[in-house]
Amino acid sequence: MTLIRTVLIKGISTLVLLLIHATVFAQQVANIDEFNRAVAHAKPGDTIVLANGEWKDVELIFKGKGTEDKPITLTAQTPGEVVITGRSNLSLSGEYLVVDGLVFTRGYTPTGEVIAFRTSPTALASYSRLTNVVIDNFSHPERQLSDLWLAIYGKHNRIDHNTFVNKRNRGVTVAVRMNSEGSRKNNHVIEYNYFGPRQVLGANGGETLRIGTSHFSREYANTLVQYNYFDRTNGEHEIISNKSSGNTFIGNEFFEAQGTLTKRNGHYTREEKNY
Repeated sequence: MTLIRTVLIKGISTLVLLLIHATVFAQQVANIDEFNRAVAHAKPGDTIVLANGEWKDVELIFKGKGTEDKPITLTAQTPGEVVITGRSNLSLSGEYLVVDGLVFTRGYTPTGEVIAFRTSPTALASYSRLTNVVIDNFSHPERQLSDLWLAIYGKHNRIDHNTFVNKRNRGVTVAVRMNSEGSRKNNHVIEYNYFGPRQVLGANGGETLRIGTSHFSREYANTLVQYNYFDRTNGEHEIISNKSSGNTFIGNEFFEAQGTLTKRNGHYTREEKNY
């Protein structure tokens, strides 16, 4: 009886595990309608896979609520082979979302942000991650029109192992936004990214990374910026513009970059081993 009972318990345990894993799946989508349906039905642990090829003139809205051990992931069928072009952008909101392996090039955003960690002023993304994404010359043809390549809202987001290169029009490459309480004391981590060449803009608005604005300079961001590589980021003299409090900059490297890590505003900023 003991043996039979043990076998039954193991069998039931295996069945439960199979049922749990059966609710987690990867779904490949080939167009915007399929993408929207997949997002609407996504559950913790699910993966939405964009099919290889050119995705032109798409506004991707990625909403969901994953968990710490089961995030909802948006990824490329093959890293680097999903190319987003034309008048396109990506916005995300919710919790525990991952965006991985997409390329933005040969186009520009129809709004003010290429990638935004919000889908509305009140719907923000937190505990989410952007990784292995490339934005390459995704620049408005009118050079003086301003946009952001990456606008980080929410809290506890990680930006890592991405490439940002050749922004030609006005506007900060990556901005940590703090214009609502839900984006302050954010504890974001920006690490191991490659910021590639950016030509001289000749005006204000060519920063590569900005944390906060003068209006919120006394507010705490508590953002960690570490081990990023800034390669000839010559948009303007402020390569990094610190305009908030409580931020930390560690181990960032600047190569032939005509500018500085600038502490414009804020308090309790820590800098260590940047060169």
